[in-house]
Amino acid sequence: MRWTLLGALFAALLPSVPAAQQVDPCSSTNDVSNAFTCLYSIFPRGSGDGTIGAALARSMAASGDAGGISSEGPFILVNGYGVFAYDGAGEDAGTLLDHVLTRSDPDTGFVEMTALSHVGPAVAYLAALAEAGADSYPDLRDALLARVRAARSALAADPAWQDDLDVPAWAPHSGDINAMLDYGLWMAGDYLVRVRDGSVAFTQDSVGRDFYGGGLDAYAVPFDNVMIATFMLVDLNSVAAVRAMIERLPADVDLANARVLVHMAIGTNFGAGLTLASNQLAHAVQVLSDDAIGPANILIAPYANAPCQPAAASECPLETFTAEALDPEVYDFYSTSTWFGTYDRTLVAEAAFTGIDPIPEPAAPGIPGDYAITAADDIDGFMQRLRNSLVRETELLSNAVGFWMPDELRAKGWDASAVEIPGLTTGFPEGTDAYPTDLPPIPD
Repeated sequence: MRWTLLGALFAALLPSVPAAQQVDPCSSTNDVSNAFTCLYSIFPRGSGDGTIGAALARSMAASGDAGGISSEGPFILVNGYGVFAYDGAGEDAGTLLDHVLTRSDPDTGFVEMTALSHVGPAVAYLAALAEAGADSYPDLRDALLARVRAARSALAADPAWQDDLDVPAWAPHSGDINAMLDYGLWMAGDYLVRVRDGSVAFTQDSVGRDFYGGGLDAYAVPFDNVMIATFMLVDLNSVAAVRAMIERLPADVDLANARVLVHMAIGTNFGAGLTLASNQLAHAVQVLSDDAIGPANILIAPYANAPCQPAAASECPLETFTAEALDPEVYDFYSTSTWFGTYDRTLVAEAAFTGIDPIPEPAAPGIPGDYAITAADDIDGFMQRLRNSLVRETELLSNAVGFWMPDELRAKGWDASAVEIPGLTTGFPEGTDAYPTDLPPIPD
């Protein structure tokens, strides 16, 4: 492998025109700064097409083999819009095979579920503002209460709102979903009224006890359940849709040779999801492919910004990815410069650094929220994972459920109607097996 890679590299660097016609401005200079700048820039692929790194990436892409992963395999891009699968072979490279939108599509129910789940941390933030004596606290508390009221009224006026969505995985649970939403909105409104009227203590500690834990009278189900249920429903929709996309791919698509790029240009926790152990999307891709896609296929590259028109701050426009084919320059950037350019470095280093023992990488320990660790009815375990996702800057918030739901879908034979949904179908306090219905109005 070592000489195959190095031979390909030197072949790629051979002059394509007579040497007399080539003028290298870096071949002769007496300025120390210029000379060393030239020396520096000959290696990194980010310096341009004429570098050693860029040449090796292109050579490996053209050779049809990248250390066991064929460059003829599909290219799968996971980003802030969804999951996009492209042909990776020959003249068809970059042709869109299929895609799933998981966040930007209004038909997914993402906004509705996430809006309610966000009420939980929003109340805790309000408690922190109240404790700090912030002038903005009363107005923000009342604004949240008003929006909770409005959302509950809208839900009551249109109980069939889910019929307008494209979320088949939710269909068997539509009534339970509405009951959960109504209860969560009622509970949040009732609690905020108590806070406003001063009938309950309002500190960050009391939020966890009285609201999240449902410690106050009349709260038959803790808000913990609501938060976990909404997270689980969003993830169920996403993983079921991605699995369906994988099943729709042509039979000759070889997922074992897929190049998968996870480009996380979403959210504001910019240091999160940088490893396989902290990125639930990378985990989902492996599980949903039934392990045809392995860890070696996946590159997490949050800082890779492709050349797009019009230019975007951190991500190409959605239409870039939903077009019949990815723009050749953008496809080349992602699949060759970014994926191969990173992967080839590891292969060359492994072949060249002979006689040096590798440092073993210990496997990440199982933690609450992992499928093998946490049962479907263990809401406390999922809340531990949610807390972990919030307090650690390396974690995606979606990790709270993302290392559980894909495995549950596989365990149930890819039948979304058969999966357990923690917080919705299971995990209720003793003596309760569903969300209360026929709840009173939120007090004035």
